[in-house]
Amino acid sequence: MTNLRLARPWNEIGPELEEDGIFYRMMDTRSPRDFFAVDETVYYVVRVQKCGGSCVLTRTFAPARSPSVAAYEDRSR
Repeated sequence: MTNLRLARPWNEIGPELEEDGIFYRMMDTRSPRDFFAVDETVYYVVRVQKCGGSCVLTRTFAPARSPSVAAYEDRSR
């Protein structure tokens, strides 16, 4: 269960958990440093743990895409 939900956007994981009837708790984390830009509109799951009969998910804001990465991805499509 944990590997299937790790390192994926929260907007994909949340509906799956609800659909499968999985009980979960949510924790948010944030880096104390602002060295790397983040996209504060997109959450990303960074940790999944089992705790008793439920799942504990830790999420943070997704890394922001740099202009060079965005250009590369656009060319690759």
